[in-house]
Amino acid sequence: MKILIVDDHGYNRELLALILEDEHHECCFATNGIEACDLVAADESIDLILMDINMPEMDGITATQKIKAGFGERLTPVIFVTALDDADVVSQCLEAGGDDFVPKPVNENILIAKVNAHGRSLALYNNLKKAHAELTFHKQLMDREHLVVEQVFNSANRTTTYCDNIQKYTSPASMFNGDLVLVSPSPSGGVYILVGDFTGHGLAASIGSLPVSEIFFSQVARHVSVGQIVIEINSRLNKLLPSNMFFCATLIHMDYLGKSLTVWSGGMNDMLCVSPEGRLQKIESAHMPLGLLCEEEFDEEVRILEFTEQNRIYLYTDGVNEAQNADGEEFGLQRLEDMVIAGSGNMVDRIRDAVQVFCGETEQNDDISIVEILTGPVTHRNKETQELVDVTKDYYNASSFPWDFSMNVENQDLKNPEIMHQVLDLVSCIRGIEIHQDKFFTIVSELFSNALEHGVLGLDSGLKESADGFERYYQLREQKLNSITNAYIKMDIAYLRGEPNQIRLVITDSGNGFDFQRYLNQQEANDNAHGRGLALLQNLCSFIEYSDGGRTVTAIYSLSQDNCQ
Repeated sequence: MKILIVDDHGYNRELLALILEDEHHECCFATNGIEACDLVAADESIDLILMDINMPEMDGITATQKIKAGFGERLTPVIFVTALDDADVVSQCLEAGGDDFVPKPVNENILIAKVNAHGRSLALYNNLKKAHAELTFHKQLMDREHLVVEQVFNSANRTTTYCDNIQKYTSPASMFNGDLVLVSPSPSGGVYILVGDFTGHGLAASIGSLPVSEIFFSQVARHVSVGQIVIEINSRLNKLLPSNMFFCATLIHMDYLGKSLTVWSGGMNDMLCVSPEGRLQKIESAHMPLGLLCEEEFDEEVRILEFTEQNRIYLYTDGVNEAQNADGEEFGLQRLEDMVIAGSGNMVDRIRDAVQVFCGETEQNDDISIVEILTGPVTHRNKETQELVDVTKDYYNASSFPWDFSMNVENQDLKNPEIMHQVLDLVSCIRGIEIHQDKFFTIVSELFSNALEHGVLGLDSGLKESADGFERYYQLREQKLNSITNAYIKMDIAYLRGEPNQIRLVITDSGNGFDFQRYLNQQEANDNAHGRGLALLQNLCSFIEYSDGGRTVTAIYSLSQDNCQ
C-alpha cells in the first residue's frame, strides 16, 4: 500500500517509514495538516494515512475533517498516531472521521497489525466498488437494451385507433410480457382481436410477439380470413420457437354490425359469453396451440357465432384464474364466472381489482390479460382525438369483372382434404371477395362435404344418432372412399355483377341422388351437432336449392356489406 505519514517531527516520520517499508509498503510524507490535504487531493493512489494530532499551521483533527469531506466514495483510512489518551480528544478524532488509533510510543507489532487489518478492509472495499461499477455498467447497458426492445415491441402495434367495443387490460409478471393482446380495425369496419399466451413469461416468452404482431397487422390490413391468419402464424412459430415453447391463442373477427364472430381458438381458456339476461355460455378451445403442429397436421377450421342481441364476451389468460394468494389458493374459474355473470359497468377493471385484492401482497408470478368484447355495431375512434373514424373508406365499393370457372374433382382427388383450400385460394385473391373468405369457405366446405358423403358415398347421417354412431359413420366413410371408382364432384363458381354482387355456386355429384326433401326435413328437426349444417347454410346464403334428384345443389352468396366479416 501507499501510506502517507503526517507528523511535524522528522524522527517520528523516519521511524514509522522504517517499520512500514520493511513490510514492503511505500511511504510519502507531510509535516502538517495543510501539506497532508494538498497531497491527498493531488495523489489518489494514497491508500492509508498515519496522522499526528498536534502539528503547526493545521492540526490532525482539522486536516482529517477536510480530507474526509472531499473523499466522496473514496475510502482512505486515517489512523491517528498520538500520545494523547484524553477521552474527549479520542472522541473528537472519531467524529472528525478517524478510523483507528496507534498509541505513542509506537509498538511495531500493533502498528503492522492495524495497517494490515485496514489494508484487508480497503482491498475488500475496492473489490466491492469494482463489482458495483461493473454491475452499474451492465445495468445501464441492460436498461438501454430493454428500452430499445420496448420501443421495437411498441412499434409493432401500428394502430392509431381504438374500438369502443373492446376493453382490455394486460399486466406482465416481469419487464417483458409473454401475453399478447392485439386489436385492429378490419377494412370492412369490423374488428380483429388476438389474445394469446406464450409459454412462460419475461423476455424469452415475449420474443414470439414480434413475428406474430407483424403477421397479424399485415394480414388484417389485407382483410385476410381468420383461418389464413392462424395458418401463417402457426407456420412462422413452428419454425421459430424451440420445441418446448408454443402460443395458446384465440383469434376473433367481429363484423361491423357486431352480430357475427368468426373464432379460432387453440389451447386457450374457454371464452365466456354472457347474454343480457345473465346466461353464461362457454366456448371451448377447439384446437392445439400455435407453433406445435406442422402444416399438414394443423387445423384452421373456424367457428362462426351469431348474435341477435348485445352479449358480453370475455377472453383471459391463465394468469387470471391461476393467480394465488398468500395461502396458495387460486383465484379460480368459478370466481371469474360468477363475476362476469353478475357484472355490469367496466368489468375488465373490476376483474383486475378483484384479482389484486385476492392476491394481496403476493408477488405476481404470471402474466395477466383480460379482454371484454361487446357485440353490437362496431365503432372506431382516433387514439389522440377520440373522434369517430370511418375505417372502411372505399373498401365496400371494391368489385370484380364478371367471371366463372368450373372444376371436376375425381376419384382419388376426392380424398384430398386440401381441395377446399385450393378452391378458396383461387377465388380469395379476387377483388371484392377477400372480405368474405371465412363465410365463403364455410359454404363451399359444407356443400362439398354433403355432395361427397350423401351423394358420392351414399352415407346416411342417421348413423350418427347412436352412441357409437360417429365412429361407425367415419369408419364407413373411409372404407367407401378407398373403394370409389368413376366418381366425381363438379363445381361451377360464378361472379355475378348486380346490386349487390353475388357468388353463385353449383355443385353436382356422380352419386345416385337422395331424397333431399327428407334430408332437409330431418336437419330442420334435428338438434344434434350433425344436424346444424343446413341451418348454417340457409343463414349464410341468400338462395339455396336442390335439384336433379338431390345430385345438384345451387347456392347464392350475397357480397353485401351486411355479409362482411
